[in-house]
Parts: sequence; structure tokens; C-alpha cells
Amino acid sequence: MKKKADPFASREAENYENPIPSREFILQHLADRGGPATHAVLCHELSMLSDDQIEALRRRLRAMERDGQLIFTRKRSYGLVDKMDLLCGYVGYQKDGFGIFKTDQCLDPIYLSPRQMRMVFDGDKVLVRVSEVDGRGKREGVIVEVLEQNTKLVKSI
Repeated sequence: MKKKADPFASREAENYENPIPSREFILQHLADRGGPATHAVLCHELSMLSDDQIEALRRRLRAMERDGQLIFTRKRSYGLVDKMDLLCGYVGYQKDGFGIFKTDQCLDPIYLSPRQMRMVFDGDKVLVRVSEVDGRGKREGVIVEVLEQNTKLVKSI
């Protein structure tokens, strides 16, 4: 794989003492390589050699995962959310127990079953995969991962 220069390297150098590749460069690198990559593979491909660089890249990848730019797969590798047919957005509860998933990328709501809604609270940021379209044209989704919880404390009576 050809080594490319990070177009945002100067910005990263201004912000950090030990700069690492920018988010944009990492996303582009993963898109160019055509599939997910483990942390170790990314360190090798991006020439992250020192312990500080390796740790900084790990933290950046985790932050990108929290922001819904990447997903950490079952094979312990980082992949692009866009390439895995996932949508990032927010959950809204409905009075009948089901939920509606909304995102800026998609105008039509995606319905979540009451069973899916057991994993989340109203306003949580999640990654969703569209599982099926019913006979009436409603799209139904499956929650793949909860990225950010809206509710911090739950009290019981």
C-alpha cells in the first residue's frame, strides 16, 4: 500500500506535542484499503512506532468509535460505519413501547421493536442496521451498538 501524506498534519502538529494522523486521514486510509483493520495493522500502515504514538492512535480510534465514525467489529478490527450499512442517530420512545430511530442522513424514520428498545433510553445515540421492510413499507432496524447514553442515573421505587 502506498504511503500518503496527511493533508491535515500541520493542524495536528499545532494541537499536539506528538502528532498522529488526523481523523480525516484515518477514514480515508480505511476507505482506500477496502476493509477493516486491527489496531496493530493500522499502527504498522501509518508508521506509528513509539509507545506514545501507538497509545495516541488507540485513543483516537476509540474517540472515532464513540463519535460514530468507526465501529469496532467482532474480529477486533476497526471498520467504516458507512461501508457496513450502518446509520448513526438518536432513538426516540413512543407510547406503545416501540421506538423511532432518526438521523440526519435519512428522512424516513426507522422503527425499533419494543424488544430493541429494552437496550436503550430515549435520546441515546446508537448505530442501527436496517433489518427489513414490512408489507406497508415501514423500515425496521436492529440496534448494533449504543454509542452514547442519554440517561446517567436510573432510580427504582
